[in-house]
Amino acid sequence: MGGVFSKPSPPPRDTALEKQLEEQRAAEEARAAALEKEQRTYKQKVAKGIIGARSLFGKAGGRGFFG
Repeated sequence: MGGVFSKPSPPPRDTALEKQLEEQRAAEEARAAALEKEQRTYKQKVAKGIIGARSLFGKAGGRGFFG
């Protein structure tokens, strides 16, 4: 046992849990990057007038000429 005034020992590191958390974090960052890219390209297409309600290339059902 330890003394009353000694510091407690730190808990053992769980390397498997740390690896799993790192993989999850990397997957979430990749998903967020893909979502941000998709939103950016959609906004660019709307800005160009390729897609949208008033687009010259729009067809019924939301499918555009280039979309």
